[in-house]
Amino acid sequence: MVLRRLRTARVLVAGLLTAGLTVAAGPTATATAPPHGRTGPATGSAGCANPVPRTLGRLPGGFAVVRALGRPGISAGSSGGVPVYWTGTKVHRVPLPPGNLSGEVTAVNRHGLMVGTLHHPGTGATSAFSFRIGGSGVKLLPGGTAANDVNDSGVIAGVTTGAGSGRTGVLWKNNAVLRHLTVDGSTGEYGGAFTAVGINDAGTVIGGGSRYVGGEWVGVGLVWKAGPPGHARTLLPEAAPGEGYSSVAADISRTGRVVGHRLFTWGSPVHWDRPYTRPPAEAAVPPELGAEGYLTAISPNGRLTAGYAPNRWAGPGEESGAALVWPTGRPAIKLPRLHPLGTAEAHAVADDGRIGGYATGLPDPDEPETAYPVIWRCAAGG
Repeated sequence: MVLRRLRTARVLVAGLLTAGLTVAAGPTATATAPPHGRTGPATGSAGCANPVPRTLGRLPGGFAVVRALGRPGISAGSSGGVPVYWTGTKVHRVPLPPGNLSGEVTAVNRHGLMVGTLHHPGTGATSAFSFRIGGSGVKLLPGGTAANDVNDSGVIAGVTTGAGSGRTGVLWKNNAVLRHLTVDGSTGEYGGAFTAVGINDAGTVIGGGSRYVGGEWVGVGLVWKAGPPGHARTLLPEAAPGEGYSSVAADISRTGRVVGHRLFTWGSPVHWDRPYTRPPAEAAVPPELGAEGYLTAISPNGRLTAGYAPNRWAGPGEESGAALVWPTGRPAIKLPRLHPLGTAEAHAVADDGRIGGYATGLPDPDEPETAYPVIWRCAAGG
């Protein structure tokens, strides 16, 4: 599994909420706020002592975020709208082909192999790429529209667009298609669009698709077991007619724990365990941040899970959104903000206790808040 990430909220990916594959760029606000003051364990505990934030270098302009963590000292993501990686705190552009491309790195393995997605200006087209530190430029993955994860064996999970078949999950290795993933479409219940968002070192793949239930399309989390090719298993529970919620898988540990969220009016952070025959367990959000929360990443060893609570309906005097880490079996811990008025999100976590994401600084009255790429060091990771 990759020592890293996101999948992101952003990425996308995972909540495929329509037959045409609606890829979420992050949780979408709704008109209804979640309740505050939910019961649950108190914030803070032994197991992640005094996490310390460290800001990294950033390119001029635009959003900056750490989405992937490799071996110690290596991280990756985006800054100024383009894919970047960091050695320590120094930021480096990923060398791109001509064309004013934008994009981001989504994952990096312990051998320094990075993957991500490029956006082509003016066309809406995207391309999947790989890049190795020290290389002269990116390699485009054949047929790929997004690359979302890479394991330590170099197998890349992502999305391809087939003729007349919509978007489908795909695996690559050595810049060639290794396997096209399948869902059971024999009953016509699944839409013709799904994606792969994560892969661990055992070869288990997770993703998301859309399923027609009770007259509406809902998103479902999917798991493809390692071994002989077969159809995906749906992560439970499956929505009953009229319920309308979606399940979103974001990341997977070495042992097969899948983290993500269930999305109805707002997101509830959850995780699924092998053999994926039971509904997920919910991870509690600190009461002062409301009920809404999202799990975005789990360390390969499964000891730390990262995510955030946006607290988008916070009123005067209430806390803004916070990056969170859940040590296994313990309550959530809020990661320090860069400024009391700022927000933060975590999108990557490594076995050594590093947690990557972003945090905003002091709001400028004339400009949007500036997002800084951040790595928090959590003493519980090792």
